[in-house]
Amino acid sequence: MNNALRCAVVGLGRIGSTLEKDPLREKPASHAGAIHNHPGAILTAGADPNEERRQEFAKDWAGVKTYQDSFEMIRIEKPQILHIASWTETHPKLLQAALDGGIPVIVCEKPLADSLEEVRTVMESARSSSSCVLVNHERRFSHDYQSVRKIILNRKLGRLHSISARLFMGRKKPVKQVIYHDGTHMLDIIQFLTGKKLIIRNATGDAVKEGGSLYIHAKAGKTAINLEISGGRDHLVFELDLSFTSGRIRIGNGTYEVWESLESPYYTGFRSLALKQGSWEGKTEYFSGMMDHTVSLALNPAKKNESSLEDGYAVLELIRDILGFHGIG
Repeated sequence: MNNALRCAVVGLGRIGSTLEKDPLREKPASHAGAIHNHPGAILTAGADPNEERRQEFAKDWAGVKTYQDSFEMIRIEKPQILHIASWTETHPKLLQAALDGGIPVIVCEKPLADSLEEVRTVMESARSSSSCVLVNHERRFSHDYQSVRKIILNRKLGRLHSISARLFMGRKKPVKQVIYHDGTHMLDIIQFLTGKKLIIRNATGDAVKEGGSLYIHAKAGKTAINLEISGGRDHLVFELDLSFTSGRIRIGNGTYEVWESLESPYYTGFRSLALKQGSWEGKTEYFSGMMDHTVSLALNPAKKNESSLEDGYAVLELIRDILGFHGIG
């Protein structure tokens, strides 16, 4: 452990630490858990202005220092990897402090900020810095989504024609809140899977009404994208339905199906879809994969960042374009 990379976490709430105690989630399920689980990293400190969270963090991760002031922790601890898991509005100043402090690798939760202007300022500083910023769009590092990406790239099911996606999150949440929460993941993973920049063509519905719905039409290269983001449900749905020339894939939270086109058992002279794989086997290792990549970036600064500051900025641009159809930001 003497050679382990020193890591610190800002924000000791759910994604920072406490989701590790959720008995139903795949582990690790938090930044602290991912650090603790990695043989090349060691958790040395955590910061949060909330005293109860600091006490809980200290109890959960014995021997780890805690700080009330995040900037003080950055200055004193000088971690080799800093994980920013605090409220969105705190991200720009924390990123700037980490860049100014020469932290080699910075992992920042999504979304990067509440506005594009704030991120532009950080990006200017990052360009003249040796630090690397990774945005935690963790599905990029999940084995199930990586498997789908390979199928698309290798054209195992032919050309990808369209994606129909659904994100339902909370009965009373307005779409604007949902799109900044898990909508960032949805927009990012569509660009990751297709390898193309999303172009928003239209967005109809109500983005501010409690429990409203927004219907988004877009293109990713030649692939048509139809996305519904809604409140009004008492359950969570994060799902993509991909249609290929010779197959179909459904992937999302708790969902992984691969369908192939075969000679139809129902209609002579036709082909039908048959289920080839009905679930994902084994762990997705979404947080472990993120941590593996983070450590590799720290050990090899020349390595390509698979979830960069620019990727995070691109998602905020898409949100601006979507909400722009309603004259809101």
